[in-house]
Amino acid sequence: MPRRGWPRGGLKRLPLGAFVASVVLAGLFLTTATTTGPYAGDGVEVSWPLLAGLTAAAIALERTRTELFGVSRVSLSFVPLFATGILFGPGAAGATSFVAILAAQVIDRPVWYRLLFNAAVVSVSGVLAAVFFYLWVDVPTAEDIVPQLAAALGAALVAFWVNSLLVSIVVAVSSGQGVVGVWSEKFSWLLPHYVALGLCAYAMAMAYLAVGGVGAVIFAVPVLALWYAVRQYTTRTRADVRRLQAANQALSNSEERFRSLVQHAPGLVAVINDDNTLQYISPDSRRSTARPGARLATLVHPEDLGRAEAVLNQSRANVGMDFNIEVRLRHPDGGWRDYSATITNLLSTRSVGGIVVNARDITERKALEDQLRHQAFHDPLTMLPNRALFMDRLEHALESTVRRQANVAVMFLDLDRFKFLNDSLGHHVGDELLVAVAERMARAMRPGDTVARWGGDEFTILCEDIETAEEAMELAERLCDLLREPVQLAGHNAIVTASVGVALSGPDTVQPRELIRSSDIALFHAKEEGRSRCVLFDKTLDSYSVERLQLETDLRQAVVRDELRLHFMPEVDMRDGSVAGFEALVRWEHPIRGLIPPADFIGMAEETGEILPIGQWVLTQACLQAQEWREGLLAGIPFTMSVNLSVRELVEPDVVWRVASTLRETRLDPSVLRIEITESVLIGDEPVAERVLADLKRLGVQLAIDDFGTGYSSLNYLRRLPVDVLKIDRSFVAEVDQDAREAAVVRAVVNLAEVLGLEVTVEGIEREEQREVLLGMGCHMAQGYYFSPPRSAEVIEQYVQQAPPRLSRAS
Repeated sequence: MPRRGWPRGGLKRLPLGAFVASVVLAGLFLTTATTTGPYAGDGVEVSWPLLAGLTAAAIALERTRTELFGVSRVSLSFVPLFATGILFGPGAAGATSFVAILAAQVIDRPVWYRLLFNAAVVSVSGVLAAVFFYLWVDVPTAEDIVPQLAAALGAALVAFWVNSLLVSIVVAVSSGQGVVGVWSEKFSWLLPHYVALGLCAYAMAMAYLAVGGVGAVIFAVPVLALWYAVRQYTTRTRADVRRLQAANQALSNSEERFRSLVQHAPGLVAVINDDNTLQYISPDSRRSTARPGARLATLVHPEDLGRAEAVLNQSRANVGMDFNIEVRLRHPDGGWRDYSATITNLLSTRSVGGIVVNARDITERKALEDQLRHQAFHDPLTMLPNRALFMDRLEHALESTVRRQANVAVMFLDLDRFKFLNDSLGHHVGDELLVAVAERMARAMRPGDTVARWGGDEFTILCEDIETAEEAMELAERLCDLLREPVQLAGHNAIVTASVGVALSGPDTVQPRELIRSSDIALFHAKEEGRSRCVLFDKTLDSYSVERLQLETDLRQAVVRDELRLHFMPEVDMRDGSVAGFEALVRWEHPIRGLIPPADFIGMAEETGEILPIGQWVLTQACLQAQEWREGLLAGIPFTMSVNLSVRELVEPDVVWRVASTLRETRLDPSVLRIEITESVLIGDEPVAERVLADLKRLGVQLAIDDFGTGYSSLNYLRRLPVDVLKIDRSFVAEVDQDAREAAVVRAVVNLAEVLGLEVTVEGIEREEQREVLLGMGCHMAQGYYFSPPRSAEVIEQYVQQAPPRLSRAS
């Protein structure tokens, strides 16, 4: 019986109760009649041991019946019961079936009428099947196996039809369905099962008739194997079904969570069809026109639409790759906002079938970036591009000359006697002059030229598409003539002249600093020749003098002869005057020229390659001195030792190994060492510099950008490089207490450092007024002659002993 075949309330429904009672009575009647009636003598002589064995087998197999998918149960008990009918006749079949089913199912304590009904159904079907068999066969024998086979098949079909029909009637009456429909859905598929098991039973009976009980036992082996195979199959199938149901439930839960996350995500989530229509857009992001089914143009700004469609086409052609794009999208309030979007092609994914767009609003971030970028790349006084932006444009211009076979001219301009005018009339008048000069220069140059303030009273001009040196000189002369016109300053007409150095790129010019250097050399010669003139650079201007050659020769022996000296400039916490660190600065004690400052020989050392042994000497001596102070004078007090790393040293393949080896040999804690680099390091091979700095950072040392603002100041590299400190160049703080615009520059750098999570150290403090202004801006760490010039270790130790004690505090 199927488990769901009985109605709630038992036999309260009269038709069902009457039918069940009829089946039970019919089973008892047929069993009794065939045991004592005309069919009592059918079959072979009863073997009571075999009959007992078949009954026991039927009980055991009925107890281990297999449930299929929670609907029907399949039992191999039909085999011994059907074999009993074939061998010993209808009466034995009916009695054995009734007893076996009762014994097997009573253990489960079913409802009494269900138990009687199940036993009666099996008994009735067994009796009628045996009766059908003996209508065709007088006495079964082993010699007539084939002729008796048809009767056995017919008897199996009778058992199937009687059993399935009686149970279908009960299920139909209890559920209100049609008998045919119930039979077709729940029981028709059991027909092959009955035929197969009937044949097994017939074969077992024939084996018994042929060789006795041994034959029945032997043939029971494949029956048991069949039972085991069916049981294993159904057990694994049910396990697979349960796993599938669990997986479906997990998938449903995951989809629900995903739907909830998407609907409540702070950004925009959209799915775009292959024809660029919107398949889905997150509810919180739906615009008045940008809804499912709308075109992409309803969401994307017209100026960005072409770019967006191009990226979508790229995504279609590159399955599995993510594409990023920044576009303006329509906001629910009707305006446009900047978004950063990631585009993923999931057209081949059946559950999505589109291109997924995940976008987040970056409007505020871009506004801040634009503000900081403008502050970082423009001079606040003249509003001209600053040195960093000029170098960037020069680099791109040189790259384009290779493709276009054109020349680039760089002009380096310096106002003559500006310091005298600035000191005599005041800094505010000097500022007015710089602004007026900047305006005149912008008018004098061509629309595509770049005019930048290099620093102080120095300006640079970038002229692209210059065909000849004469054309570049004509532009420079025109600029000088325009600047000579009187300018109104503080009620006075002032005549301003300028000296200009001009350098023209050649086929081998690839480095921006090469052109800058050449134009600077030409500017130097313009001033040497009397100022207020333009000089074109040529190689004769850059020839070495005998004095310079001798100096180079002496420099090569400086390390070997122990002529280098290490001085230290303290880094002071302006809040309390305590010493927070030191910068190691090398001096050359020449036997004839005396103490030579680094500005006079470091450039030469870089050109000749001597910077490598000099740099290693400085690094080693600085680490030794730092370790000595850690173990003595500054024991237990936190401080840093800063060492400058030149461009030439940074690009050496073993630079990281050398730093690590020096730290190991001197036993210095890596966190004490601070490596300083200038922005010019990044003008060359930026990826190499980025990789080397990352490797140095992994050693545990600190990294600082020295002379920030005088070179390649880029938000891009500040965002990527693992630097800890920005050191503001002295040129930006010289007049910070008197020049509001200069103060604004410093404040912008401080704000930039705060946004990027960097510390700031200010260089070049020489007056108390500078210290007060910078401290008010939030600058805590500083260096300068106001505190102490670079001194030997012995003198610095006296300075530290007189300074306030250093506490462990964040700078």
